[in-house]
Amino acid sequence: MKEPHFRDLAFVLRCSGAATLSFVLAQASGLPHPVWAAMSGIIVGQEKLGDTRKTNIGRFVGTLLGVIIAVIVGTALQYCAAGRVAEMAVAVGLAATIVRRYPSLKVCMWTCPIVFLTSTAQTPLWEVGMYRGAEVLLGSVVGPALHAFSERIIRVRYG
Repeated sequence: MKEPHFRDLAFVLRCSGAATLSFVLAQASGLPHPVWAAMSGIIVGQEKLGDTRKTNIGRFVGTLLGVIIAVIVGTALQYCAAGRVAEMAVAVGLAATIVRRYPSLKVCMWTCPIVFLTSTAQTPLWEVGMYRGAEVLLGSVVGPALHAFSERIIRVRYG
């Protein structure tokens, strides 16, 4: 098989593998919404391994920042009797303000709604944030690992 075709096959397999393996690992770990791990495993992958690594750093930091913003804003506004819509508006607004200065952290803007929209009355917001962060970060580890593995195979096969 010629290298371009092998690269196409490697891309398809690593995307499928990242989604599947991330989901299975999140499910096996008892994380309540493994869908976020699967999506994250796919989202971090770029065409080149260096780009995947670079994107992943922003995703990692942005996810943590988004969780922190959602938990702090949600907890603070809870005492003001603000609803989820107001909490989400303030959190995303704060995150967007940060992203204007640091665009690589863009994921923090959608992490906030993910935390709010998957929360329940039975689970404290900080715990929901921890779960969402763990799910996203799990995919952010699996995706680049499979990308690195596929690049290694390509180097061995094609020099």
